[in-house]
Amino acid sequence: MQKIILPISKCIPGMITAQPIVDLKTGSTIIGQNQMLTEEFLNTLPNFIYNDIWVYLDSFTKVWNLPDEMIEKYKKYSEALTAVLGHFQDVAENHVDLNLDDFNKYCSQLSMDFKENYNLLGCTNLITQLDYSTYTHSLNVAFLAVLICRWCKLGKDLENLALQTGLLHDIGKLNLLNPSTSDILSPNELIEYEKHPIYGFNITSKIKDLNPEISKAILAHHETCNGTGFPLRLSAPYISKLTKIISLADAYDTLHNQYHIFETLRILLEDELTCFDPELLFTFCNIIANYYIGVFVKLNTGEIGEVVFINPKCVYKPMIRLNGRYINLFTEKQYSIIDLQ
Repeated sequence: MQKIILPISKCIPGMITAQPIVDLKTGSTIIGQNQMLTEEFLNTLPNFIYNDIWVYLDSFTKVWNLPDEMIEKYKKYSEALTAVLGHFQDVAENHVDLNLDDFNKYCSQLSMDFKENYNLLGCTNLITQLDYSTYTHSLNVAFLAVLICRWCKLGKDLENLALQTGLLHDIGKLNLLNPSTSDILSPNELIEYEKHPIYGFNITSKIKDLNPEISKAILAHHETCNGTGFPLRLSAPYISKLTKIISLADAYDTLHNQYHIFETLRILLEDELTCFDPELLFTFCNIIANYYIGVFVKLNTGEIGEVVFINPKCVYKPMIRLNGRYINLFTEKQYSIIDLQ
């Protein structure tokens, strides 16, 4: 983990020391390495003459200080989703009706336990701490789809539908033969992978009482507004609003598992701009970027700074505070973010 020297005015309770803090008069250790800075200690420290304060950087904890019980709930729902999706698959294969009571109860309880936008978004960042799988990805897509609906003011009914669709959108992956764990697929693996929306549609469309819009969105969640998606090569006029929501949530979470937030936003807004509904895309990216004010970032110069302002003209090129000066990445193009710390 990266570490940095901070003046006492920038230290906050909860930070962890990367080196001992020593009384320079007596040589005695005031606080050891790997110790948590407390409010009481920070109030007392000015009474000493001390060496530099080295602390570890942890952007996740600094910005997403989720309670332990919230993280445990996320794990619980991710594990429970394994059984939920498996049950859907078994019922479809055996051609019997599925009682949706358990699924509806799961969705209802999930909505109650994760009401706040901060918690929804914070949990999607747990990819840095937990195993990333079809189930955590599906839970993340459901959370992100809910946020898109809220931020775009699309209404509670569509929000509930987006939550259910997000949870189920990748159920077809459970039918893949010999799913690859590699990021690079062979031609045969790619052909098989591109069938998973069809498999998902075949499973969910057989479920009595499940809203048919969910099955349609599952079939089309890899379609793009510019017509380059799969499996049907649909374009914007033929893609439902629900599908566009899931498509954006799915793409964001997949990219965010591979890249830091600002590179993820750059890819969405630059490389893949024409793939998504512009209203959904711009609203989502503009709002989500502001949640990352305060993170520490590593620049291409090797220096570490703090994001202090999101430029609305280009949200993936924020303003950075670095050693008492400010760098505007939008105008000072020699600088770029290479990672979060």
